[in-house]
Amino acid sequence: MNGRHRVALLVSAVVVACAGCSQTAALAPVGGAELGNLRYAVNDVLLEKGVEILVAPVCSGTGADIECAGETTDNEAITGSATSDDASTVEVKVGTEVLYSGSVQDVLDRNSTVGAP
Repeated sequence: MNGRHRVALLVSAVVVACAGCSQTAALAPVGGAELGNLRYAVNDVLLEKGVEILVAPVCSGTGADIECAGETTDNEAITGSATSDDASTVEVKVGTEVLYSGSVQDVLDRNSTVGAP
C-alpha cells in the first residue's frame, strides 16, 4: 500500500468515526412517545424559566406513573410528574416551587419553532 492509499484510508476512517459520534450524541432514550414527550416538555419548561441545570432530568415509567428527576446547580431537586393517565399533562417543580402545571403538548408546540426561520 503506497502513501496515498494510507492517507485516503486514514481520512475515510476519521470521517466515519466523526459521523458515528455525532449521531450517537443525538440519540434520545427509547421509551415510547409519552415518555419522550414528557421528558422534552420538562426540559423545555426548565429552559423557558432559566433554570441552571446540574443534572438533566431523567424520566422513567409509563402513563400516570412517569416521573422525572434532576438537580439544579443550587442543589435543588428538579421533578417532573405526569398528572394524567395518558401523560398528556405534567407538573414541573424545582424544590417545592411549581414552575408549570398543564398540557405537555402546549409546551412542545410553544417551543417547536424556536430558531426556525
